Amino acid sequence: MAENTIYITTLGDFSIKYNTLTVSDSINRAYKPWNFLAYLIVNKDREIPSGEISALVWDEKSETTTRGSIKVLLHRVRSFLAPLGEGTDFNPITFKKGVFTWNYANHTVMDYERFEEILREADAKGTSEFTRFNLYQEAISLYKGDFLNTNRSTWTSTIRDRLHSSYVNTVCAFIQMCYDKKKYQLALSTCERAMYLEKNDERLYYHLIKSLYLIGARREALEKYYETTGVFYKEFGITPSDDIKLLYREITKALNVTEKSIELVQSELRESLGNTGAFFCEYEIFKDIYQLTERGCKRSGETAYLCLLTLFSEIDGHLTPPDIKHYNRRMDQLKLVVQDTLRRRDVYARYSLTQFIVLLSDVTMENASLITERIIKSYKRIHPVKDVKLDAKISAIDVSIDS
Repeated sequence: MAENTIYITTLGDFSIKYNTLTVSDSINRAYKPWNFLAYLIVNKDREIPSGEISALVWDEKSETTTRGSIKVLLHRVRSFLAPLGEGTDFNPITFKKGVFTWNYANHTVMDYERFEEILREADAKGTSEFTRFNLYQEAISLYKGDFLNTNRSTWTSTIRDRLHSSYVNTVCAFIQMCYDKKKYQLALSTCERAMYLEKNDERLYYHLIKSLYLIGARREALEKYYETTGVFYKEFGITPSDDIKLLYREITKALNVTEKSIELVQSELRESLGNTGAFFCEYEIFKDIYQLTERGCKRSGETAYLCLLTLFSEIDGHLTPPDIKHYNRRMDQLKLVVQDTLRRRDVYARYSLTQFIVLLSDVTMENASLITERIIKSYKRIHPVKDVKLDAKISAIDVSIDS
């Protein structure tokens, strides 16, 4: 580190380092002084009128009414910085003629500026893949948290969102490069670290599952898939993407490639005798079972029916948008009803935030209708409140022979 250079950390904690000494907002959490100081340093290359600071710190109050408060604010900020320049003529802030200036603009290094500079270099035309890989890794390592993550002032949000988006995009690009280089463990650790900072990006869930799969932790990958689908339903009210579903198929196939004795295979396939009621599975597995059933019906002439169970809320004759947490509670209740009402041979899966899809084999239309009526009556009995209703639609499996 160069002597007499001021190093500013904004990615995560906010700290200022000068030579061997450091001050941080974690020492003193006074919001207004640190907000002012951060704003001044981020805008280090220009002079800032006191009126701008008044609007920043005290919202709509005018400069006239805050003149005394500004002096107090400046005094507090200088006291925060005083330990950095003890025994020297260190004087980073000038306030003259109603204008604030950060005096060390040319000697101030900011981590978020370095982060963006690294990415510009990495994405520049002509940068080799080897160099880009190393630059991405450097940028990801530098990003220790969101920009001024404890500062929720309006002015920080635009910068924070921009940097956060760049970070997640870089992580995803870097992980893909790790796959190409067969650095699967590095991909996994990078993804796990990123998910501490970003819990809503589906791409990271995909990469987490895939990285586990590629390092050979296939059962852990499968467990993470189940956990992920639960998160998507319960938190976001959406189903996983096709990419994640295809990855699930790849993992389940890979789990069954090892040669085993027929006795061991049979013991693994045998369902626990303690399991009662219908068979619940992931929708991807349901599709396979449906296609197999459809083939069987075409060959044997037996009948089977598809039933779609839908929960909905209706007020004054108008459908209301779903409340995710509310519907998840109701879907949990409905799952128990379906499990207990259907036969062991029947299969069902969750299709969406508010729907279950059911496959009824070897039944008539009349019996299929009776089964769905029992489900609706049972659900009404355990959940008599009228805020959510249950609808059932039945359709026969097409047994026509393709030409």
